[in-house]
Amino acid sequence: MDTKRKIDATEALDKLFQIVRQEALGNPTFARRLLEAVGYTVEFRGEEALVAVDPVLVAMRGREEFRRTFVSMPLAGVKVIGQAFNLVESHEFDKEVVGKNGKKKKQKKSVGEIEELLWERSSERMRDLVPSTRQAAE
Repeated sequence: MDTKRKIDATEALDKLFQIVRQEALGNPTFARRLLEAVGYTVEFRGEEALVAVDPVLVAMRGREEFRRTFVSMPLAGVKVIGQAFNLVESHEFDKEVVGKNGKKKKQKKSVGEIEELLWERSSERMRDLVPSTRQAAE
């Protein structure tokens, strides 16, 4: 950094915003925090959502938004998010089904099934974190 070169305020701000813009493009979590701080709703879908999505925050936006966000992700990503936020344990990714021979066997759950489980757990946590209007008034 050259501290001897003088620039005007506009050029200094341009450089600052360029740095912030570059960081936001490379860091979706930072981008989400910036945009939410200025009052914008940011939608992340698919792969980019894996590093930026907090299931409880998405649950606050409603069931449809939650579903759209998580079913757009690959199965492995949904599993990573579920475990990273302590909403789903690894044994819950499987289900028991009855095979053609009548024996029980384990089968992997689909993205939709895991999304449903994430919704239930995220909603529970949201209710724990956000007091109802009645509780807040008391």
